[in-house]
Amino acid sequence: MKYAMSVHPKVLEKDFETTVDLNNLKDIYNILKGKELEDIPDETLTEIAEYLRKAWFLINKREGINLRDREKLAPVFSELNRIVKGSDQVNKAYRGVRLSSFDPNALSRTYPNSINDPEVLEHLESLAYGLRSWGDSKNMGLEWAMGKDTTKDKVLFEIDYPEIVLESYNLFKYLGNRYFMDYGELVLNIKNPKILNIEFNVSYFTVKIKDMG
Repeated sequence: MKYAMSVHPKVLEKDFETTVDLNNLKDIYNILKGKELEDIPDETLTEIAEYLRKAWFLINKREGINLRDREKLAPVFSELNRIVKGSDQVNKAYRGVRLSSFDPNALSRTYPNSINDPEVLEHLESLAYGLRSWGDSKNMGLEWAMGKDTTKDKVLFEIDYPEIVLESYNLFKYLGNRYFMDYGELVLNIKNPKILNIEFNVSYFTVKIKDMG
């Protein structure tokens, strides 16, 4: 089996430094492990939510947990999803992105032969790989892809029946305003993305993927 590359080395070169204490993750995991919501003091839940807000919610501002460290959040997110009784699978998920700066128009340059270009596939795999924000709304994905004035190629990733690490709906339901995700956000951990299909749709590219595990 061919294994996809992880985050592209050229992206990691420009990755920010993690700004939260990663040692706290083990403590948080131990607090959550095997517990039910009623077992965790309200004050403790608030402290955990605030840490995760700094670690996850501020990523787009280049704060929190960087790409190198991000998968360390997965065990904590999984325990939280169990505690709030979140969904563990969805029929379809979407992730809207723009291509990385090292080759911002790779798809425009190579389409319709992009699917046969190893460098383009590695670029796309890198953007789908790992612990990332997705959603079950195509429109939300497109907003993330199109929401910034840029000449970079815009991409809407699509995946069928992915396993969910953490979903936001029950998180909002049980934790109220102690949020650290966008409403409708799903956290997925794509371990080995394979590009199945690439289509151009007037102003963006739809990229269908499968996680080969």
